[in-house]
Amino acid sequence: MKINVFFHTAAEDEKALTRLAKKAVTLALGSLARKKGEVNIIYVDGGGIKDINRRFLGKDRLTDTIAFNYPQNAPRSGEELPFGDVYVCVPQAFSQARDYGKDGLAELLTVTAHGALHLAGMDDKTKAQRDEMNGLAESITEKIYPRGGKPAARRPYGRHAKRRG
Repeated sequence: MKINVFFHTAAEDEKALTRLAKKAVTLALGSLARKKGEVNIIYVDGGGIKDINRRFLGKDRLTDTIAFNYPQNAPRSGEELPFGDVYVCVPQAFSQARDYGKDGLAELLTVTAHGALHLAGMDDKTKAQRDEMNGLAESITEKIYPRGGKPAARRPYGRHAKRRG
């Protein structure tokens, strides 16, 4: 599987983020990562994610990540389809990192892994599903970007996040 990373906004240390994001997606997809196809990770700003959310999901708000699986039956002569796209809002991830006392790069990786888990077929509509996804996304981040051996706090993502304070 080919994993592409695009920046439509500035991000700190894009080279390190690119390398680590590819690892996060590979771990999140598990055995699916060995299949042919492509995953595109697109880092955007608040306006970019809000526009995508409005145009494709009918929601006029910020979120941290949006994932789109490509349909499996769309025609493409002799090739497997790209797997999907993961859009990650950099400012939203950094805001969440501050709220939860996390490193900004760690939060970007966690949100990226969360989006890739959606591509792998996971959902987060129920509390049990959210808890499972959150645990997996945090575990993936810990494997590729450990923070002094401290376990990451479990917390909700995007529209499920509750601000502290």
